[in-house]
Amino acid sequence: MATRKGTATQRLAEFALGIRYDDLPPDVVRRTKELFLDFLGVACGGRLADSAPPLLRAVSRLRGDGSGEASVAGEASLYPSHYAALLNGAFAHSQDFDDTHRDAVLHPGAPVFAALLALAEPSHAPGREFLAAAVAGYEVTCRLGRAHGEAVHARGFHPTATTGIFGAAAACARLLALGQPALLDAWGLALSQAAGSLQFLQNGAWNKRVHVGMAAHDAIVALAMAREGVVGAAEPFTGRFGYYFSYAGEQRDLERAVATLGQDFEVMHVAIKPYPCCRYNHAVIDGLVALARQYALGPEDVASVEVELPPAGVPLVAEPEGPKREPANVVDAQFSVYFAAAIALAEGGFTWDSYRRLGDRQVLGLASRVRARGAPRHDLGAQVTVVTTAGERLEEEVPLAKGEPERPLAWEELLAKFRPLAEAVVGEQAATELVALVERLEDVDDMALVARRLRPS
Repeated sequence: MATRKGTATQRLAEFALGIRYDDLPPDVVRRTKELFLDFLGVACGGRLADSAPPLLRAVSRLRGDGSGEASVAGEASLYPSHYAALLNGAFAHSQDFDDTHRDAVLHPGAPVFAALLALAEPSHAPGREFLAAAVAGYEVTCRLGRAHGEAVHARGFHPTATTGIFGAAAACARLLALGQPALLDAWGLALSQAAGSLQFLQNGAWNKRVHVGMAAHDAIVALAMAREGVVGAAEPFTGRFGYYFSYAGEQRDLERAVATLGQDFEVMHVAIKPYPCCRYNHAVIDGLVALARQYALGPEDVASVEVELPPAGVPLVAEPEGPKREPANVVDAQFSVYFAAAIALAEGGFTWDSYRRLGDRQVLGLASRVRARGAPRHDLGAQVTVVTTAGERLEEEVPLAKGEPERPLAWEELLAKFRPLAEAVVGEQAATELVALVERLEDVDDMALVARRLRPS
């Protein structure tokens, strides 16, 4: 139900709030359910990350008397909705395993689903309304992101959080059936809460994980204020001191980004990750795994490795070269193309268990033989070249990493990712029940039936 009246911001709000489940194409519904199942899995996975215990202690201290109404992955007790959103959002981003949108250069699902589930459970929302609201959240996040592309990263911000807060607010406003004035005020208030600096790259800090939880948390706070009449800034995106000016360095063409509202749904352009590391590493892993299998390469066969990356990925995963070759912690390793390449050659893949090889001599030796540079012809692909100790030069070009919409994970592959993450936290039975509920989510009468299965059995 696209409209041509009003500003681009107003039209985006009207469209998001007007999405109806019955108007969604079947492939959009199916993809949204796949993305939700992936979120549930990575939220469980992140519950076991090293950052989870101190974060849980901090939130427990903040919430005071312990009352609550929303579930958190792996927690028996309930939390206030905004804190549940914070925790689930942070957990879902902790392994860098959550979904991605390549044109927006961000992870849309974690902030949207974390905020949405935290409100859907206590409001006993039906699955159909939850799905429609999720689509609204993805539309807002990804279309705002399309307009800024790589510019937010270039300015030193983390758009999964700084852009994601607006999509999370839109999803929640749609779920609660709020009007356009409330959403516009919430966006205006969220503009002053949008936060997330890339400075975490300096020391492998946990800021990046917390950014996403705070985006979900702050979206709920902004919406609560707006519902009670707190006035937010007008034109939060395109205004003189709005989001694009402040976070992208210049104004951006939001008109173009919203031009196809209702014709093309953004969930269909979202990728699901097969590896728990920065997306810019994925095509490199794909290419090196393919070469290792095709030519039966072992670490001892590799004299050197040359990697071509998208230019935007170089400052994230390849620079500064020295520290990236010898990552000191998991976050450093998640953002190291040298570590990713070495693991791909040493293990023939990349899993969360790969981080146990931090400091491993074989991995460090392989990483020292990797050279990386940017090449403008790559979007979210890569080219890898292995020079063997026998002098052979083996090349593999990967135009797009596995998991992109053009190379999607099959349902069986998605389940293979989801099950070990979820089972480790909620148990095999609850994980199986989650799969069954998500498969028929449009028929679920109460989202609390889903949320409560995130608690340990």
